Amino acid sequence: MARVFRPEPIRASKASVWAHAEKVATALNFAPGNSIEPLVARLGGRLLYRNELRSGGAIPESIVVRASNDFTIYLPTMTSPERDRFTIAHELGHLFLHYPRVKKLHPGAEMVATRWVDEDDKDQQRAEWEANWFAAAFLMPKAEFEKAYWDDDMEELAERFAVSVQAAEVRAKSLGLQ
Repeated sequence: MARVFRPEPIRASKASVWAHAEKVATALNFAPGNSIEPLVARLGGRLLYRNELRSGGAIPESIVVRASNDFTIYLPTMTSPERDRFTIAHELGHLFLHYPRVKKLHPGAEMVATRWVDEDDKDQQRAEWEANWFAAAFLMPKAEFEKAYWDDDMEELAERFAVSVQAAEVRAKSLGLQ
């Protein structure tokens, strides 16, 4: 049985994580609004839906990475397609940001990242922030987002990038547009 490790934060700046996410999206020919599910399959991953709640009511969002091209992303059955899209991009953030280090330090090991981590575990909190930064830039690249952001219509902007209004609002704030 393979050893299992949690993601370790890369401790790069938010801007560096954003730039990396955009480079990954470009390399994968992934454009804003594209369907993300076929990309997961092309990368060797699969999506599984769960409906059970974890302790404390947390929904099951996670990734299990067995190899760079062999991973499973778990999604809840009760969330919107826009939320699922962000969750998938978030989990891909763990794959592209955190798995390379686990693979290098622990050859043959698996990595498991869960969206809900202990508030006292600062490393896991940081890894989650990094995955969120990755997801935002992967789905809403800075130049395209700034170009589309012209009249503060969050619903239209969210629809254009196929994300939730909340995700579009957070991206706008992080880019200093609001």
